[in-house]
Amino acid sequence: HGTPSEGHDIKPFEPVKGETSAKEVLAILDQIKDRIDNEVFLYQGSEPSTVYRYQGFKSGLQVMFDSGVAGKFFYLGDDSSNGYLYGLVNIAAFLGQSMKETIQYDACDENSWDLVNSKYPLSNACGQLGQSYQDYHCSEEEKHMECPVDPNMSIKGVTHAKWYGAPGPLFCGPKSEYPFTGYWDYGYECNNPWADPPEYCTDYEGQRAGRYDNTEPVENSAGRTDVEGCCWWGRGVIQTTGICNFGKLNYFLGARAAEEGRPSRYPTIDFCKDPEIICSSKEFTELKWIAGMFYWVESLQSYNERGWNYFAELHRFVDGGMSDGGSFINAVSGIVNRGCHDPPCKTGEVDGMSERAGNFDKVLSLTLLPNKDEIEIPTKAEEFSVESHGTPSEGHDIKPFEPVKGETSAKEVLAILDQIKDRIDNEVFLYQGSEPSTVYRYQGFKSGLQVMFDSGVAGKFFYLGDDSSNGYLYGLVNIAAFLGQSMKETIQYDACDENSWDLVNSKYPLSNACGQLGQSYQDYHCSEEEKHMECPVDPNMSIKGVTHAKWYGAPGPLFCGPKSEYPFTGYWDYGYECNNPWADPPEYCTDYEGQRAGRYDNTEPVENSAGRTDVEGCCWWGRGVIQTTGICNFGKLNYFLGARAAEEGRPSRYPTIDFCKDPEIICSSKEFTELKWIAGMFYWVESLQSYNERGWNYFAELHRFVDGGMSDGGSFINAVSGIVNRGCHDPPCKTGEVDGMSERAGNFDKVLSLTLLPNKDEIEIPTKAEEFSVES
Repeated sequence: HGTPSEGHDIKPFEPVKGETSAKEVLAILDQIKDRIDNEVFLYQGSEPSTVYRYQGFKSGLQVMFDSGVAGKFFYLGDDSSNGYLYGLVNIAAFLGQSMKETIQYDACDENSWDLVNSKYPLSNACGQLGQSYQDYHCSEEEKHMECPVDPNMSIKGVTHAKWYGAPGPLFCGPKSEYPFTGYWDYGYECNNPWADPPEYCTDYEGQRAGRYDNTEPVENSAGRTDVEGCCWWGRGVIQTTGICNFGKLNYFLGARAAEEGRPSRYPTIDFCKDPEIICSSKEFTELKWIAGMFYWVESLQSYNERGWNYFAELHRFVDGGMSDGGSFINAVSGIVNRGCHDPPCKTGEVDGMSERAGNFDKVLSLTLLPNKDEIEIPTKAEEFSVESHGTPSEGHDIKPFEPVKGETSAKEVLAILDQIKDRIDNEVFLYQGSEPSTVYRYQGFKSGLQVMFDSGVAGKFFYLGDDSSNGYLYGLVNIAAFLGQSMKETIQYDACDENSWDLVNSKYPLSNACGQLGQSYQDYHCSEEEKHMECPVDPNMSIKGVTHAKWYGAPGPLFCGPKSEYPFTGYWDYGYECNNPWADPPEYCTDYEGQRAGRYDNTEPVENSAGRTDVEGCCWWGRGVIQTTGICNFGKLNYFLGARAAEEGRPSRYPTIDFCKDPEIICSSKEFTELKWIAGMFYWVESLQSYNERGWNYFAELHRFVDGGMSDGGSFINAVSGIVNRGCHDPPCKTGEVDGMSERAGNFDKVLSLTLLPNKDEIEIPTKAEEFSVES
């Protein structure tokens, strides 16, 4: 439907409470409740959350619709023709943010995450990033609702982060109990049964490393070392924080309302005396949802700043066909994460913009699956059941097979992509989920796709479906899976070269070019049968990357060179303020374009995770849309597509390009912009399309996913994410949990939803795949 015109202003309005639309919305949610539990409420994108389940969500939704707070209620649409859609979009926006804020971490209590001088201060309970939660006051008109700060209150959280050595729960208590507090030592190995006496991890259930260390005071970002009165950290699905918000909950829903003669949903619960009840209650599991919905009603549904009104924009989004290039949901993300609808605000860039948008698309797509007109609507909203009907059947086994090259399906797929190419550029190929990427554009993607379908590599081609009735859908799902991973790996960072991201003893070693997380890219060898294809390691090769991370002080591009040039290398000092025009002589940031801080520091050798301090022969870092890495992969590109193929008399798509002598050509070429795509598609063909391990065959599972109605609880795409990020289809593998599982799944859903928008039967199909234009 294109991007809606900015057009006329829509007058801000108060929402109408639509009883009929609420019944429709709740009936739709009941139809997909198992999928919500198994595809939306997930820890790390793969395991069902133990904290957030459909039953608690639905109970909370009913409380916040029926009772609300201070005359405000959670909006479930009005009784217009689009009314139920308004309600579903409000829910999708709320859940999309909740998935990012807490659900993916399976956390109710705020995690301790603010690292100060490489330590997690225990006084983070008082506030993180320089904040003071006990000083989160209400406005003058609402000041009477606040909770008093009791200096003797002593509370410990019930949830915490779950990574290896993660900080234990936040806690508060009086100075008489804690004169000062130290830090969480995440590197301490607490399981030591051979010590005398034996030591074990006892700070929280499931702890594998770390400990509370109170040997000396450690300041948080605001300078606090005590935790007196610091019981007001974030709790619930969208972290309710501070004495004002907990006070309001108590004033309208809790013990204070009952004591002062007002209607109270929870008359026995004093949210001021026990804010932890939100997370700890076994009886009222909806409280963690109600806390977040209360925030949503107060801060999102009431948002009306500088011409941007939440309800006006929600209605505009729905009435415009639910297609606005991400404008609505990105504004919502800005409000939730940074306090304004047009970030960056004074507080900075939005954290996880693309992940939040992907979550929104995922939930919205799920809620739009049921046909409203075929659902039986109860006479009262309260009559909806929250009982579970179990998980969907896993279905029949499909015998593994080799793919057929479908010429017709390829034409259909490419025609569909051409129909939505502007939306791909403006909604999929985005830096940080909001700005069009400068590195990855549709024209290069399409050119690469045609090369890898037409020519392929060693008889293998990028699969665009076969000529069966579902053939084009197989092709679209393969593309959606590929792009979903690419968005996470590189597109969201606008990066072609691998970024330096492995922090070793709080430093980014320059020898990360040789390999990160203990790897050595120049030792990524081929199998014995393919060893003859490898690139030789030239110790005199000298290369510098062309892309890099873009955050404030981010490390400059990776580089390699001989020991004669770099006897040793140091680290990237990300804290150095390089723009200092008042110095004598003046200093400026000159290591890369757009640099705002940081510098290469080679004053002393600094080891990477594998112990390297030099960068000789270290030119094989990842490049392209799904980081092609190592002498085997670059060698294969050269052997099948580059100069070596031409020199040895085989057909060559790029006879003048030697990928072994210049691997950086993948990122630096202005002439062949498709190379960064081809490198990733080559990996996809080699590693994904060929994957057949322990009964899991990529093509069999892809076909099963499509033939089963493209609904499998995330099983297919989560397995793909495991293969790409960890090397196996059933993570955690030996290498650990998948990074960004839910974000990858959200990306997949977003791309797939987009590709399914055009009506295939209304698209004109050229007679040859080669006739498709790639002009923008």
